[in-house]
Amino acid sequence: MTKAATLLIALLISNMAFAKQKYYKWTDENGSIHYSTEKPENNQTDELDISTRQPVLSETSEKAEPENSQETEEKSYLEQRREKKQKAQQQANKNRERCLDAKHAVTKYQQQVRMSRIDRETGETIYLDDFKREQIIQRAQQAVTKYCN
Repeated sequence: MTKAATLLIALLISNMAFAKQKYYKWTDENGSIHYSTEKPENNQTDELDISTRQPVLSETSEKAEPENSQETEEKSYLEQRREKKQKAQQQANKNRERCLDAKHAVTKYQQQVRMSRIDRETGETIYLDDFKREQIIQRAQQAVTKYCN
């Protein structure tokens, strides 16, 4: 019987996340008692309802808890606001950099008539035709409207 009790305790501990869980108890041909969360097909079982809810706190700890929980809620609220502001500031800095890069690209590609780039794979100089330059300028202008608000 101690093996069965140990098994039951192990099952209870492993399934603490569930508020209420159904367990099945049955005896096999050898007379051994088994516990499981799945109902066996061929054996006659007893269904057990086991609650794993937390115990009720005493009155003294319940009175102290609301003050702590309010402080915790306020701290977490303030921390969340701080984090949101930091993220917004970081995003604004990124957008500002992207805006400046896009404006620089527009002016650079509009001012120079003959443009060249170095091919990353071969290392050769490639001259851009007017169509390719216009595509680059359009993309840069779209980035300006997106990031320079």
